[in-house]
Amino acid sequence: MWQTILTHTPLLYLTQSFWRDEAFSVLASERSLGFIVTKLGFEPPVYYTLLHYWIRIFGESDIVIRCLSILGYLFATIIIIEWASTMYKKHWLAVYTPLLFFLNPMLLYYAFEVRTYAWYTFFAVSMLFSYTTKKWRWFVIAAVLGFYTHVYLLLFIGALGIHWFLTDKKNQKALRSFLVIGALMAPWLIKIGFEAARLRSSWYFPVDIRLVFSVLGNMFTGYEGTPWYGWGYTTCLSFILLGTALFALTDSKNRKRTTLFITFGLVPLAAIIGISFIKPLFVNRYLIPSTIAEILVIVAALDAIKIPWVQKVAAAGILLGTLWINWWFPPQHPKVPFRDTLAQVNALTKNSDIILADNALIYLETLYYAKDRSRVYVYNPNNAPFPWYIGDALVTPDRMIADYPPYPSRAFIVHGNATFTIAYQIPMGVNK
Repeated sequence: MWQTILTHTPLLYLTQSFWRDEAFSVLASERSLGFIVTKLGFEPPVYYTLLHYWIRIFGESDIVIRCLSILGYLFATIIIIEWASTMYKKHWLAVYTPLLFFLNPMLLYYAFEVRTYAWYTFFAVSMLFSYTTKKWRWFVIAAVLGFYTHVYLLLFIGALGIHWFLTDKKNQKALRSFLVIGALMAPWLIKIGFEAARLRSSWYFPVDIRLVFSVLGNMFTGYEGTPWYGWGYTTCLSFILLGTALFALTDSKNRKRTTLFITFGLVPLAAIIGISFIKPLFVNRYLIPSTIAEILVIVAALDAIKIPWVQKVAAAGILLGTLWINWWFPPQHPKVPFRDTLAQVNALTKNSDIILADNALIYLETLYYAKDRSRVYVYNPNNAPFPWYIGDALVTPDRMIADYPPYPSRAFIVHGNATFTIAYQIPMGVNK
């Protein structure tokens, strides 16, 4: 029973090995604050600074490190609880809204990941909440900290700017807030401009029509193509979500608020997908505030239903469907168990041995879990440059080698499927 719960609920996300980007987060955050601010390329510094101090205070066990992201997600949920109570008063939707938010499969997956996304979610929720309640000082703080957590928040700040211009452009406090935000973002935007040439080589995948039709469903569920047969289901879900948004707009009493949510979620998503037909920039987790908007639109649509029993049945169906996705989805995308592999390698290696990641893609996981990081290298027989988008700030040329060591030293070669082999060279003049 416990094994089933562990593998079929988000608890799996808590206990898995780190993958490449998570290892990067920890390895980067172990460096100095000066390194974090100046050497991480496009990566803004807020999350890495939080993790830097979190590690110093609480240590480096995998679960403890994941707890920083969980904390950000809990803070986001608290904001939603407060916000829902102001929107829906004593109606049961005031409780249902944070429940649907907390259980959303997309948000919940990234709530456990050692990356920026949970705190990105927190700042996006805080920014949208403060914008709707016209708490402009908090709006500026949330927007700026959010941008310095993940640069794609710029798109959502822009969406709110469009909404302000179309609906409330005489509001001078809002105008001043947007101007202050722009001024405070400017230094990092200049830095991005200098770094932009690196985007000529990138791992981003191009978008296609299939993604266009399925993207709303993908954003709600976190689906990215595994398993392969999910595209049809997320396409159906996308049309359902589109219909839900249109139905929510029929409620004239709350249409202005619903329009805000749709603008906030759809404008950045449409912009990135459109650009990605020319230059790929779409990654679903980079647009995670769109998922927040989807949840708010769904609840707005429920609020627009005037027949109480229909409203409750629809709400129960949505919640049960969300719970089912959270049961079905975790085993579909497990992380590769490098922690277990490196535990074996660490137990077998001697001081004269080295550990090789057999390609750059798994170097950071290998480095993170190795007992002695000074003996970890990338096997690079072709002397290819280390890809910048994997985290070249953490890699120096002396970490890449083209040959196995001569016996009695051995190379423990870690492979992408979390297996390892042992190799070495026979010294010249030694009989085989």
